[in-house]
Amino acid sequence: MVIEFAILGPLRVRVDGRAVPVPAGLGRTLLAALLLRAGEIVPSDRLVDWLWDGEPPNPERAKATLQMAVARLRRALGEANVIRTATGGYLAEVPPDSLDLHRYRALAGQGRYAEALAVWRGDPLPDVRSDLLHREEVVPLLEHRLGVLEQRLDADLAAGRGPDVVEELRVLTRRHPLRERFWAQLVLALYRSERQAEALAAYREVRSLLAEELGVEPGPALREAHQRVLADEPAVPPHRVGVPRQLPVRPRIFVGRHRALRELDAAVSGSTVAISAINGPAGIGKTALAVHWAHEVAPRFPDGQLYVNLRGYDPSGRPMSPTDALRGFLEALDVPPSRIPPTVQAQASLYRSLLADRKVLVVLDNARDADQVRPLLPGTPGCLVLVTSRDRLTGLVVREGARPVRLDLLDRDEAVALLEAGVGRARSAVEPEAVDRLVTRCSGLPLALAVVAARTAAEPSAPLRAFADELAADHTRLDALDTGDRLTSVRDVFSWSYRYLGDTAARLFRLLGLHPGPDLSAPAAASLAALPLAEARRALVELTRAHLVAEHVPGRYALHDLLRAYAADLLTEQHPPADPHEARTRLVDHFLRTAEQADKALYPERKPVDPPPPRPGVRPERAESHAAALDWYRAEFRTLLAVAGHAAEHASDARAWLIPECTATYFHSSGHWLEWLEVCRKALRAAERLGDVRGQAGMHRGLGRAATLLHRWTEAGEHLDTARRLFHDLGDRVSEGYVLVNLSGVRKADGGPAEALPLQLSALELFRELGHAHGQARALTSSSWSYHLLGRHEEAVRHAADAIERYEELTDLPGHAAALGTLGLAYRELGRLDDALAMIRKSLDLFVRSGDRYYEAGVWRDLGETHRRAGDREAARAALRNALTIFEDLRHPAADEVRRELEEQA
Repeated sequence: MVIEFAILGPLRVRVDGRAVPVPAGLGRTLLAALLLRAGEIVPSDRLVDWLWDGEPPNPERAKATLQMAVARLRRALGEANVIRTATGGYLAEVPPDSLDLHRYRALAGQGRYAEALAVWRGDPLPDVRSDLLHREEVVPLLEHRLGVLEQRLDADLAAGRGPDVVEELRVLTRRHPLRERFWAQLVLALYRSERQAEALAAYREVRSLLAEELGVEPGPALREAHQRVLADEPAVPPHRVGVPRQLPVRPRIFVGRHRALRELDAAVSGSTVAISAINGPAGIGKTALAVHWAHEVAPRFPDGQLYVNLRGYDPSGRPMSPTDALRGFLEALDVPPSRIPPTVQAQASLYRSLLADRKVLVVLDNARDADQVRPLLPGTPGCLVLVTSRDRLTGLVVREGARPVRLDLLDRDEAVALLEAGVGRARSAVEPEAVDRLVTRCSGLPLALAVVAARTAAEPSAPLRAFADELAADHTRLDALDTGDRLTSVRDVFSWSYRYLGDTAARLFRLLGLHPGPDLSAPAAASLAALPLAEARRALVELTRAHLVAEHVPGRYALHDLLRAYAADLLTEQHPPADPHEARTRLVDHFLRTAEQADKALYPERKPVDPPPPRPGVRPERAESHAAALDWYRAEFRTLLAVAGHAAEHASDARAWLIPECTATYFHSSGHWLEWLEVCRKALRAAERLGDVRGQAGMHRGLGRAATLLHRWTEAGEHLDTARRLFHDLGDRVSEGYVLVNLSGVRKADGGPAEALPLQLSALELFRELGHAHGQARALTSSSWSYHLLGRHEEAVRHAADAIERYEELTDLPGHAAALGTLGLAYRELGRLDDALAMIRKSLDLFVRSGDRYYEAGVWRDLGETHRRAGDREAARAALRNALTIFEDLRHPAADEVRRELEEQA
């Protein structure tokens, strides 16, 4: 299947040559925005701005509407769907060579300017309505095209095709009258067409225009063209001698890096000294990118290319001094050793003088910091400086205006392509599973993939699975990536960054090897290392600057698996066994205590838990509002799962099961029911191992509730029956009452509401006996639902109204919402449609505020049916579409039922 996306003209999608219709309005704008940033995560906030030109009609619902637009777009694209959900936003994962923008940039980067321009079909995206998107994304793209057009015209002039481009340049100067480069090219084209008088007239015309419009004289390029005409220079300048060509050999294998190449291409067209600072962690391929791109653009720098390895991170531990680097450059520029000044200031002055009015590419590889780089920067336009460093070189960005180009790990397709290029496609095709394992174990790190490719090439008869097996164990993985060469062994390359860390940052890095989750926050790092929060933040900044951790979204830090293995090795070497145990326990305490606070914010009526005292140095976060609690759970969810799994395996007290207990409200509302099952199973095994009956009861209830939501009725009933028995044996009558309510849902699925109602009424009687207001509200709501299903609507109204009266004195958004929704349904069956719509809308508002998407979807469905009965078919279909979007996001089987309802109402 061949998928094609085109945005350099009207938006177009094709699959095997067949056009795929793209929905108008939000869907078209959304697809265009993601394709313009293809391969990059586009934050939801940015997409909202582009979809509504910065003014969404309902800001509070904008992100929910964005989710619906994404779901509709995915359905419309079908086989061509490349939209992926990512942390904080969305991205378009387009296949290689499927997007015209990527082909255009690749061709332009290779100097194939005419072919690149031929990819364009017109102005980009005239059929996409978003002024803000056009201003921020399309206008820079049009500017880039003009730059490529200028480069193509330069190539034409250099090849002696001046007469062929005169008319084209006359059109361009009329369209872009203040763009001096087109005028300079026109002057030269006329001159090289033996039309000297017209060339001089063109210069006078643009000089007058610039004076009239801007009050300025022509710039250096135009003046130089004018001088060439006056001096009657030869059409093709004579060959220069003594031009340095210092670039290292081009990498034999180079894949991906499309975004970085685009960013580097953009630097060439500037009118000042352009500085691009490529930064990233050890082994990420900074030098490979710099040298590859430098070879691509070398023809644009006819006065030479300078290169130096500054040894900022090097086995010797001694970075090259600016004096040594300048001396090498001056010698390459034909300065005799006897004329090279002794001081760095005088050397830099001579160096800048020699590069003035010349077009030279300067590659400063492996820089230690900005101070090492500054003396090596040219002082006048025309030159481009490419710097690589593990340091972010923030000072260079702030003071000298360098453009940061950050390199990340290769994605899976790029990693596979790199490995296959080294191993050979035929060999890779025989063992695709081994290739997949190798790519995973190398974490997308180009150096690790290159080491694996080299090792497999050296042993052509060995199966790839043997190499994959070597990389399987965390504690030996770095041994398998040891080449015996300090310049290419992964562990050694990491060590050059680690050795420059301060003591606190180094200790935190070692402890990060214990962290089981995908990322962590600064407060979690502070608890892990028993540091004050401010000190932990400073250490994380230092680690981020050294690219030993990545701040992949603001405030969240991660390190890839190879760095994690390196940190764990250092921890084993430098710490006694008690240190890792204490640090792990602090981490568990951090998440347990924070989850406890967050759960109280979501569900203040929850029965309190009694966790063990936290270890000294633990600094839990506070999520005191409902919104803050939801944000914390969403950010930490995957990490919570990992920490809960670790606690279940290693803790020797209630820590083994309390994290799932304190996360139950979020599990229930978020739709992560399979994960809820898995984490409760692990915690149940831990509680059984410890003989903790309270923990067993709680985990059986959690398993029963999760299985109920997944419609696994038999499994749910078994767990809830066990939970009821255990709570009864413990004398915990409140929990027993809640389990009765949970169990009634299972009985309703098995035998209908007639079997559920007795359990609900028993729970109600129990809670009344205990004087437990919240339990009464829950039992009244569930019994109201059963009365509604049994057709006893007056009793349903009475029970729901009693529940609502109690909820108004409590704080339980989803419980209150459920009671309102049930009352609305009872009103509907009694023919009170206006009252029904009012109650259901109130219910919907509370479910939205609670973050409970499953029940929100159910209420949208109820609202749709109520609108249908009221005769408003359009409102009914709109509500059902909202329900369908949420059910699809949750991958819930109810999506099929809603789809059928929509078809019936079509």
